[in-house]
Amino acid sequence: MSEDQSAAEKEDFDARIIAQLREGKKIGAIKLYREKTGEGLREAKDAVEEIARQNGIVAPAGGGCASVLAAILLAAALLVATTV
Repeated sequence: MSEDQSAAEKEDFDARIIAQLREGKKIGAIKLYREKTGEGLREAKDAVEEIARQNGIVAPAGGGCASVLAAILLAAALLVATTV
């Protein structure tokens, strides 16, 4: 494989990772990175986050377990308040 082919493949690979990140598909980007590189989960996550940082892609805030827990606690508090 020539250097031009290798550089073109890396550029295509990076473009695919960036496209996934811009679509909000961080897990997909990590999976793609792992498939291509054979890296472990932690290394792939760190690498994808670095690619995102270098390209000014910010992960959406919110979501996750903390948000779900907060919603459940709020609903429980409202339920208790209405029954008292």
